[in-house]
Amino acid sequence: MKILVVMTAKATLHLLDGEQHPSGFWAEEFVVPYQLFKAAGHSVDVATIGGLAPTVDQTSVDAAFLRWVRPQGSEDNDAADAAAYLRAIEQTPQLRQPIALESLGEKDVADYDGIYISGGHGAIGDLPKSDELAQVLRWAIAQDKPLATVCHGHTALLALRDGEGRWPFEGYRMTAFSHGEEMVTNMAGRLPLILEVELTRLGARYEKAEAIWDSHVVVDRRLTTGQNPYSSKALAETFLLQLDQG
Repeated sequence: MKILVVMTAKATLHLLDGEQHPSGFWAEEFVVPYQLFKAAGHSVDVATIGGLAPTVDQTSVDAAFLRWVRPQGSEDNDAADAAAYLRAIEQTPQLRQPIALESLGEKDVADYDGIYISGGHGAIGDLPKSDELAQVLRWAIAQDKPLATVCHGHTALLALRDGEGRWPFEGYRMTAFSHGEEMVTNMAGRLPLILEVELTRLGARYEKAEAIWDSHVVVDRRLTTGQNPYSSKALAETFLLQLDQG
């Protein structure tokens, strides 16, 4: 099988107070699914807007920071995980020369068995603003391709509309990075959007884990969503099951 991984190309995020905050993709949300996809024997392509090499959010490979983005009481493998993420990023050639989303046509999308949208706060800055990404996703939906997205990858879904101007995921059960999780980041109150609020406004039946940072994955029809970085493994495993079901 062949999977397309869509990633943000943004290295900073423009906050409401004018700060250009260092950002990018979240390491765990790319590395863990990518490695599981490859281990399952699948071919994986990486695509960004403009074909720009994505930038890893440095806090996502900082062992001292990772303790704050996993559930309380979970096992402390932060130093080993940070080192493993860095090694994997360095050893993944697709990250150095990703496909330009603009170059993908309807037939190219048909060649993929599914699309996974990786997260990171950087995604807020470019994924919801790309007409080309919206078109790729419209083709994928029309072709009944399984879609998966984690954390802030859901921003790619916000601008989608069908031929009647409706959001195609209205009424879907889904999860995403929660308002509670956003409120404990150092960008609280300064973000351009809060996914829990935006998805609910558009008509999603939003749900989340009982405690912040816990893993939570939701499947509704052909859409698989994960709440946060700690959900990356369960999300990828669930998505692989969806792909196996065809």
